[in-house]
Amino acid sequence: MIGVLTLIFVIALSMLVTKIAAIALVHTGMERERARFQARSAFTGAGFTTSESEMVMKHPVRRRIILTLLLLGNAGLVTAVSSLILGFSGPGTTLGRIEAFLMLILGLFLLFLVTRSKKVDRVLDRIIDRCLAKYTDIRPKKFERLLTVMEDYEIAEIEVEDNNWMTGQSLMELNLNEEGILVLGVIQSDEKYNGIPRGPYKIKHNDRLVVYGKSDRIVSLTTRTDKIQARAEHRRFSEETKKEVAKQTQNRDKAAGGTET
Repeated sequence: MIGVLTLIFVIALSMLVTKIAAIALVHTGMERERARFQARSAFTGAGFTTSESEMVMKHPVRRRIILTLLLLGNAGLVTAVSSLILGFSGPGTTLGRIEAFLMLILGLFLLFLVTRSKKVDRVLDRIIDRCLAKYTDIRPKKFERLLTVMEDYEIAEIEVEDNNWMTGQSLMELNLNEEGILVLGVIQSDEKYNGIPRGPYKIKHNDRLVVYGKSDRIVSLTTRTDKIQARAEHRRFSEETKKEVAKQTQNRDKAAGGTET
């Protein structure tokens, strides 16, 4: 029985380790699903494609995470196999082995339910985020960079948390266009994608906004702590955007005048 309990504990710990590693990889700028795949691949020793491995190994923080997972994965596999053998081949009656088997099935089923729970997933995400920020040198990013378009313009994904300043506000109220930020789409908590979000759409917690704009302004959206600071930042970037637009218009008019001459 002790062997079965040890096995369930090792499996639960392995799942937690891969989750922590996946979130750490996301903090380095890796896309969430890709980070999960890389973490699980490294922990199980399944390996991954050449292009994927190059992307990971060229990044010093990602490389450190993957190497740690490889070491922990080998140790976890040995422990799991040993616990499994101990749980079913040791001294005991047939009834005891059946009880151990049923306990193993029940434990794995409960772990499966936990992994499928979005609520548990969100709670773990927040706890792990805070621990990584406090106890490691991995700088958490509140947005996932998808694509650098040109220079400092990019498309990024921003997570809206429970107490986020954007929660409950409509896109019209936020008026991010004035800051030079376009909301291209909204990934809702049930993973449905709203590809044409209109002004009246109210942002909910656990929404993910797909936005386009300058990287410093996208980062600013993720670091605003309350609505007062958000309004101040909004005014600042709105003024900057107006100046940029005026300058571009002036340059375009000069270019047009030179062409006519």
